[in-house]
Amino acid sequence: MTRPEIFKSLGNFITTMSIIVGIVISVLNFKEAKKAEAESRKIEAAKPFLELRQKLYFEALNSAAVLASKNFHTEEEINEAKKRFAELYWGELTFVEERSIEALMVEVAKAEQMLDTTYASQQPTLTLARQMRESLRKSWGIDSSTVGAVKK
Repeated sequence: MTRPEIFKSLGNFITTMSIIVGIVISVLNFKEAKKAEAESRKIEAAKPFLELRQKLYFEALNSAAVLASKNFHTEEEINEAKKRFAELYWGELTFVEERSIEALMVEVAKAEQMLDTTYASQQPTLTLARQMRESLRKSWGIDSSTVGAVKK
């Protein structure tokens, strides 16, 4: 092979390799973009759930704050806070809360002696809310690390 033929072959090889590398990089970039898009869709799907969670967290915190500072509130305000906290505890908040929040809600409920009286519907209501949360999580395709999973 003559020198010009070697250079021509080398040039063709380099051109071919450049095209192959370009294709590989394009495919990898496309896959990465698809991953990012899928992650964005997951977050968007969880958005209504997370907004509801935030709203109910603030309501629970507000009720707990009133209960924690009773000497600054009227009896009516305290009763309303206790009522709302119980509603959140037994239903709405269970629907969206993470386990760490659940444990803290139990602490407040114990401190307020809200667990001393039990009704037949309380445990089934907690179970219902947890299962509803799991149902929505599955149907929306939301990762349980984002919204919390049902205790087994």
